[in-house]
Amino acid sequence: LLGMLEGIRLEDRGPLFPGSSCFPLSPDNKHKTDYKYHTRGKHDQLSMIFNLLGTPSEEEITSLEREDARRYIQCFAKREGEGVRSKFPQVEGESVDILQRLLRFNPKERLSVTDALEHPLFLDIREPSKETTAAAPVTLDFEKEPDL
Repeated sequence: LLGMLEGIRLEDRGPLFPGSSCFPLSPDNKHKTDYKYHTRGKHDQLSMIFNLLGTPSEEEITSLEREDARRYIQCFAKREGEGVRSKFPQVEGESVDILQRLLRFNPKERLSVTDALEHPLFLDIREPSKETTAAAPVTLDFEKEPDL
């Protein structure tokens, strides 16, 4: 959405994380099980995310449930990340603030839906009287799939 703001050129619009592969879902055929090979690729999805946001802290990595996920994340070179502001230098502070607060590695640190809707960014456009709440949690079919 930030790329749709007034003053943004059409050619500057695009995905926030334009990676083209994500190990282990789309491994290089010659390196199907080589974690470290995939962490060096400049088009790996997680590399793109870490380039902007930085790599997760040791505490965040330790909090991951799966050992293979922890091992994979630890293979990436540690980096601070360029920051969301570097991607959107022309954008107002509130827009960058909400994006930074939503794009957290640890889901417990991300804004909740309620907090996101109450963010000052939405003050002039939100209409709570038109909002509804689901009677039960929404479950999507793909969430029932076994681990890949």
